[in-house]
Amino acid sequence: MASEPSRNPAATIRPRIGLVLLLAGLATAVAASPPMDNSPGYFAGEWAGTGAQGLYCYLNLDVGGSGWVLVDGGSGDWQGARIQWHNQRQSLQIDKTAPLAVSTRLRVMPLEQFAIGGAFNQSLQLTLKGQPGACHLQKVSTTANHLLRARQAIEGLRSPANKR
Repeated sequence: MASEPSRNPAATIRPRIGLVLLLAGLATAVAASPPMDNSPGYFAGEWAGTGAQGLYCYLNLDVGGSGWVLVDGGSGDWQGARIQWHNQRQSLQIDKTAPLAVSTRLRVMPLEQFAIGGAFNQSLQLTLKGQPGACHLQKVSTTANHLLRARQAIEGLRSPANKR
């Protein structure tokens, strides 16, 4: 006489719980990574930064996809170019470069060969062909916010309440 196999409730529930946890984990993994931003507003704005040997770089990118690149190598003279750009999956892509004309009155020279790439933590890196080092740029609004927070921290440390 064959007996019916006994059903253990825990043996049937464990695989189901595992399946539910797996599906929940997959859903949260997708939610943890925001979708790539292709909007022009992602890079639009003013960017500024410094590099080796007194290098100062400035970008002004408008939402329409045009912009300016200015670089001061430490002498007070600018090298500059107009650019056409677009945002390709949170990567700044330069479509067209037009070096600025020489202007002795404004101390501006053409900037012909450069590259702009993404860097860590919403910053950009501008490199010049034939020059060592690069400028590390952040949005001016971000830098201004950090500066304000730093000043507030210093003022808080100077207050009589924090003196012991």
